[in-house]
Amino acid sequence: MDKKTDFDQTKLEEMVGVPLDRLKPKRVHRNPELTLWEKIYVPEVVRGLGITTRHFVSNMIGFVAPPSGKKRSIFTVYYPEEKVELPPAYRGRPVLVAKADGTEKCVACGLCEKICPAKAITIEALENAMGERYPYKYTLDGSRCVYCGYCEEVCPKEAIVMSAEYEGLAERDRRQMIYSKEQLLRSEESVKGRLEYIRRIYAKWNY
Repeated sequence: MDKKTDFDQTKLEEMVGVPLDRLKPKRVHRNPELTLWEKIYVPEVVRGLGITTRHFVSNMIGFVAPPSGKKRSIFTVYYPEEKVELPPAYRGRPVLVAKADGTEKCVACGLCEKICPAKAITIEALENAMGERYPYKYTLDGSRCVYCGYCEEVCPKEAIVMSAEYEGLAERDRRQMIYSKEQLLRSEESVKGRLEYIRRIYAKWNY
């Protein structure tokens, strides 16, 4: 592997936030030749049950009697006491980015509203005393959002990004999933990781 390939892979890992070996597609055998042992079928069922039992026992032991002074080896996250550390590529709840003074960066251009395939965004624009447009009302219908990220990609001001927020995305009452501008505003510092990610992924050299 040459140096250029190493560089490209390193940059790709930084952009995606996930090791490349986890993203490597698995090879699918469309027409495999089964052995006699596999054709009998029952031995393969027993082997599968053995694998499941092995994982169950190891996880149960790690849960009941974890090694003293060592970090547990099981993959279960004890939510809500523990939270998942998500990669920057994760697309959670869309949020509006606020400037240092607390006002929105959005200029109410309407591109996100236009491109949204689910028609989940509604904007009502006004002009301030300086003649600059701003969203008087910005409404996101979370029950319609499909988390595609088109709004983030099309925004010329980096005013809307897909955050790492995954809690509270489901409600029993859909009316609770309609978010106003005030509910969506987040400080630029709180979404700094996502902003750095989209600046890398949407960079000119990547096209």
